[in-house]
Amino acid sequence: MHIPAADAAVRFSNRVTDYVRARPGYPPELLSLLQRHCGLTTASVVADIGSGTGLLTTLLLEAGCRVFGVEPNREMREAGTQALQRFPAFVAVEGSAETTTLPDATIDVVTAAQAFHWFDRIRARAEFARILKPGGWVVLIWNDRR
Repeated sequence: MHIPAADAAVRFSNRVTDYVRARPGYPPELLSLLQRHCGLTTASVVADIGSGTGLLTTLLLEAGCRVFGVEPNREMREAGTQALQRFPAFVAVEGSAETTTLPDATIDVVTAAQAFHWFDRIRARAEFARILKPGGWVVLIWNDRR
């Protein structure tokens, strides 16, 4: 069942503190997987879709990538901006998977961590194809609790 983007964009407004405090991050081994299979380098430009408070974004920035954190929820985006202010290669973007506002063919890798289930898959796929450079990658990531 798809939740309308308008609902998803405000759903977490009152949960930002909980996300910052308790949401699990991503293992550094993820970077070697992205480097090995997707050609991720320090020169890569990444669009982290549904970037939230910046958990995956932090890992990508620490790897030296330029990252556009696309987040529709104002409170989550502001928390991410605050947490990532030390990284000059980070740009917070008010947008969604379906309307990133990013220019055509400017992104090497699109990531979505724990967020893909909120997307309108058909519209998001078209948007990702529009913003990706030829040969670019879309990487969907989930954390599974044991």
